This record gives sequence, structure tokens and C-alpha cells, in this order.
Amino acid sequence: MSSRRDLPLQQKVELIKDNNYGNGLTQRKLAEKYNISLGSVSNVLKRKAEYLNDYETNQNQNVKRKVMNVNAQKLDEDVYEWLMQQRSKNIPISGPILQEKAREIDALLGDKLGSFKGSNGWLNRFRTKHNISFRAISGESVSVNITPVDDWIQRIPKIIDGYDSKDIFNCNEKGPFYRLMPDKSLTLNKEECKGGKKSKERYSVLFCVNSTGDEKLKPFVIAKSLKLRCFKHLNVNKLPVDWRANKTAWMNVKLLSEWLSNLNILMEKQKTKIILFLDNAPCHPVDIELSNIKLQYFPPNTTSKLQPLDQGIIHVFKIHYRKYLVKHIIARSATAQTSNDIKVTALDVIAGFKDKQHDDITTAITIDLLASSADSTEPIDDEPSKYLEKLDDLLQHVTIDGQTMNAVDFIGIDNDTPAYNEWFDNCEHLVACDIKKTR
Repeated sequence: MSSRRDLPLQQKVELIKDNNYGNGLTQRKLAEKYNISLGSVSNVLKRKAEYLNDYETNQNQNVKRKVMNVNAQKLDEDVYEWLMQQRSKNIPISGPILQEKAREIDALLGDKLGSFKGSNGWLNRFRTKHNISFRAISGESVSVNITPVDDWIQRIPKIIDGYDSKDIFNCNEKGPFYRLMPDKSLTLNKEECKGGKKSKERYSVLFCVNSTGDEKLKPFVIAKSLKLRCFKHLNVNKLPVDWRANKTAWMNVKLLSEWLSNLNILMEKQKTKIILFLDNAPCHPVDIELSNIKLQYFPPNTTSKLQPLDQGIIHVFKIHYRKYLVKHIIARSATAQTSNDIKVTALDVIAGFKDKQHDDITTAITIDLLASSADSTEPIDDEPSKYLEKLDDLLQHVTIDGQTMNAVDFIGIDNDTPAYNEWFDNCEHLVACDIKKTR
């Protein structure tokens, strides 16, 4: 009796060719040749059009089984089509970006899969099915054309001519995992509590400061819900952050236009005119009229070289916030029975964003920085190493499967997380996906 086993795609195609649409080997002969049951042979031949199409469209030939309902198939096709579009434009795509896009597409499909999470397991299956590998590349700076960077450096004095240092501003978005626990199974002092998961609940946060560092605007936070239980007795308009929400927790043209309009009103009241440097990103409006703000966009694909906030200030902010988060976890662990007892609410996040230690970030974005950031790959601030040491000390109290987490890994774990729809060019470490050609 033939054993029951699944054939790789390539062998299924060979079996179909051996059958030659009924004019070749019989099903019994095929079962003997490939050492499978008659039922398996029949199933392969019934699905021959599907398998031949998979083979021609570069599906992984080592995949043995493909069981997918219609809704999952539609999602898979749409995600793969989007991925091919991005790669055709030579846009690097990381695993987290692909997962986030899959969730967005699922929502657009009406969440027909119900509980689709875009998990790491889904990502691994998607990669295997489509024969995709991810390889690290050395950041956006690899693809930066040095000519526009040099031209920009030459233009800086003219661009900022007529503006006082205090009237030169810079803004940038990031998408931190705000509830990210520094462990997979959190070990408390009382007992070992297993089963905790890293939370990848994300906010998008817009940071904005002036070049002298003495005016830091309230963080503009975009969540997925505007009315939260912890806000029940609070006036959201009086929070130390500007709180907004949409379905994806991403920055978009509408929200940024609102933020710019409010900033313009503030500058009108102060009778001040400012210049605001920002990325050339899809969510940044180009046709908005502002009486007191001049928008100055960095040249396309040069953010990693020219964006001042990316040169260390946001990095230090993340260190401080994660340090606050670890302290919060340690404090709650004194009474928690399990990791599920340790909650991080939106108010905790806001407190972390506005923790007084953030005032330790004394490095300002100076006029010199705007002109020199392209010549340096080092962070502006020479303090991050000191902050990282303090975070490392705190992380000794929480573990990952019995081992402590490195502060550098903890800070950088969400570097590639988008703050808006479409690819953003200001992450430190990009990951490109290769579609392997097997024929």
C-alpha cells in the first residue's frame, strides 16, 4: 500500500506532465512511481491548473501543502501584488512593513478573515509560499545620491537666510510600539509568569522642535481610538500631548494639515514667521497655504543623511521612554501575580512621553547641524551611551526566558515600523526582500 505523503510543487508538476492529460501514465502507475496513494494522485490531477499556475508564477517548489480558503487567497494575492509593486520601484520592504500592510488590506476587504492578526507565523508562511527572503542592507544611505545632498548643503545658508535660530523648526514622525514589554515570558520577583507576549500595539508620534532646542512642541500622537476608558474624566484637549485617532494609527495628509494649520494659528498669535523642515513623504501636504509657516522639504531619498531629528534626538527620546516603561513594569511587578496584571494604559504612555527626564535631552538642532548632518553618521548627542547604560541596569530586573535583554535591541526593535501609509525613508536599518528566481 502506498504511503500517504505530500509532494513538493515541482514533483506535482512532474506528475501532471507524466499523466499528459490522461494520455500518459495511469493514476495507478503514477501512485507507484511517486509512492503516494491513488487518492493523492487524483487530488493533484484535479488541481493541476492551480499547481501549474503556481509553478509558472514562481511559487516555492518545495511547498508540499497549500490549503487556503477563498478569503485568505484574496488577501494573499493582494499582499503579493502590493509587494511586487513596491519592489518594482526598488522600495525596500521589511517584515513588519509587510505585516502592517497585510492588516490594512484585510481591513479594506472587510475583515473577512475575522481574526487575522498578520502574525510572524503568517509572515513565515507567506515568505515560504512565495519564495521570499529578507536580507539586511546598510540603510537608506546606501541609495542616497550624494549630489542632491551636496547641493542641499550649499543651499542651506540661502534657505534659512532671514530666519532667527529660534524660528527654524524640524518635525518628523515615528511609530513606536508603546506597550512593548522587554520580555517574552516575564519573570517577576514573586514567581515565574509565562505566556506573556510582546505587544506590538503602535502609536504614530510626530515630534517637532526648534533649532535652539528651547521650544519643543507637544508630541502629536495618533492612536486607534479617540475615546478611551482612562480618558473618561479628563479633558483630552488639556493633555500634555495632542491626541488624535484613526483606524490605522498612521499619520495622513488630513491630520498633518490639521496640525500645520493649528501651528500656523499659534505663530500668527505670536506674530512670528517660521521655516519648518520636514521629510518629502506621501502624507505631507504640498499645496497647503500657510501665512506664517514656510514648509521646506528635504530632497527625496535623502532623509537618512539630512533629517536632524533622526541624528540622535528621537533615539534618546526612545531610550527615556523605554526606561520609563521598564520602571513602570518593575513597580507593578511588586503586586502583580501574572504578566497580564501589568497594564500599560494611554495615560501611562503620555506620562512616559512627558517624563521630566526627557528634559535631559539638551542637544538642540542647531543651524550648523542642518548644514553638517550629511557629513556625519554619528548621533548628535554624545549622551545616548550613558542613557543606554542606565537602561541596561534596569533591564537586569526583567528577563527573556531567563536571560536579560540588551538595551540596544530593546530600543531598536521598532525602528522599521511605519508612521504613515506607504514606505517611509527615515528608518535606520532597511530590509529588502528578494524574490528568488528558481528557474
